[in-house]
Amino acid sequence: MRMLSIIDSINEFIEPAKAWLEENHNNPFMWLAFVLIGIAVFALTYGALNKNN
Repeated sequence: MRMLSIIDSINEFIEPAKAWLEENHNNPFMWLAFVLIGIAVFALTYGALNKNN
């Protein structure tokens, strides 16, 4: 039963973010920021994994 409480806690944590995304799903600046953050995370990860090359 502990697993269910962890999942419930995660769901409670995600609900405000989910509601915010539903309200702002058509905001192009938000999507641009998500894409730029994704590219930055990819670049940092790629750079860290290919240090020796």
